[in-house]
Amino acid sequence: MTKLFVGNLSYQLTEDELRQTFQGYGSIKELRLLQSKGFGFVEFESSESAQKALEELNGKELKGRKMRVEMAKPREEKEPREGSRFRQYSGPSRGPRGSRAGGRPQRTGFSRRRED
Repeated sequence: MTKLFVGNLSYQLTEDELRQTFQGYGSIKELRLLQSKGFGFVEFESSESAQKALEELNGKELKGRKMRVEMAKPREEKEPREGSRFRQYSGPSRGPRGSRAGGRPQRTGFSRRRED
């Protein structure tokens, strides 16, 4: 693995500051900082560089906050957390009779009153 997740970052941290922190461990292939979320990703050219940065920078302070550095998980391995608001959409819910809204008849927009 060559990609690291870097969390607990200061919201004032810049991409250049993050690059300067990690560039001493090897050649950086890609760096992404999600400043408004307080985390980022650093991908190295080699897994040895990533491992060395992980071992030496995890828990180190940067701009007043202790970084949390760990190997990034590939997207396909991640599963939605329970209670997550990002659940897979499966279409409108259907009631027991196959209609929408729990089996109630749908309104068509037209109604006729029966006169006696």
